[in-house]
Amino acid sequence: MKRFITIFPQGENVHLIKDVGMVPFFLQKGGYYQATLACYKKEEEMSHLRQELCGISYKRIFKFFKNENLNIFLFILWNIRKYDVIMFFHQSLFKTLIALFFKIITWNSLKFYFKLDANDSIQESKLATSRSFFTDFKVYLYNRIDLISVETRYLQQFLSKQLGMKVAYIPNGFDFGRSFAADGQIKSLKKAPIITLVGRIGAPEKDNITMLKALTQVQLKGWTVEFLGPVDLNFQKEINSFYAFNNSVFKDKVFFRGAIDDREALMKSLENSAVFVQTSKFESFGIALLEAMSSGCYVVATDLTPSREIAGHLGQFFAVGDEVGLATILQSIIDEKIVLPSPSVLIQSANERYNWSTIVKEIYQQLENCNAYA
Repeated sequence: MKRFITIFPQGENVHLIKDVGMVPFFLQKGGYYQATLACYKKEEEMSHLRQELCGISYKRIFKFFKNENLNIFLFILWNIRKYDVIMFFHQSLFKTLIALFFKIITWNSLKFYFKLDANDSIQESKLATSRSFFTDFKVYLYNRIDLISVETRYLQQFLSKQLGMKVAYIPNGFDFGRSFAADGQIKSLKKAPIITLVGRIGAPEKDNITMLKALTQVQLKGWTVEFLGPVDLNFQKEINSFYAFNNSVFKDKVFFRGAIDDREALMKSLENSAVFVQTSKFESFGIALLEAMSSGCYVVATDLTPSREIAGHLGQFFAVGDEVGLATILQSIIDEKIVLPSPSVLIQSANERYNWSTIVKEIYQQLENCNAYA
């Protein structure tokens, strides 16, 4: 069996339950490759390796240099005979040059896969906006890579048409073993009147302040709101202010649960919630949003490309920072002016398009059939 490695130096334990860990795990689970993951962290610091990614190997990358690219180069040089396919995240000129160097010295026997993990801001990047010999040359070099993928169809079309990049559309996925029984039947979920948000509460890009402002304009009635995730210390002031001015209304309605490290506990919370809200200013794909929909939650999210592609007609969208628009949607849901689809419909829609087992099969086929120099 061929050997596949994902190299993601800055990887933390949390990344293992996202695409960083899921791609190699499901490639091995599907019998396509023998998989390995490589990061700076010590193996014992990555508990999800044992809990979620049983079976794949782990290699530690050592920080011999301050420059990450040099550490990557040395790691590959030391392990060059051990792998057949190398996966990177976030393509750059230096990583591309590293890949092309090793392709040359291995007579093109070593393949490279770049997962862009891009969001809408790539449309304003220098690569996209400055047409020059240098940018054209970078695109030429990028196209020498065996496989490059992006997570949304819109950005795939943009990169292909505007820049001439050879980019495949390969979305992120979800482990539907959590939402489906062994016989393939969707779990019957009984939803509670709960609105849930998940992530690093208070991180600037998550824009949770918009949710707090929206809540002051909503009559929750029998509904409650749960913020799941570690709370940024700077954001605690906003939370204190929120309760100070609205304590009598929200003290028994809005809860900040903190970080939930137990993966099963998080999924049970989502399975119990009727609505999932995402207020992000930008997202490369929105794995939390996909996890929520895969757990039968109705999606209310900022109007971003990945949100539209994942939820489509089965969700509601509002402009970034528009607390009035968000409040209007939430009130319509609470007042039952918006009729929520059944959880099974939401789960089935997500399963048909975002099952990791199907997605990694596409990755394998593209890698096996690609020829970067054709």
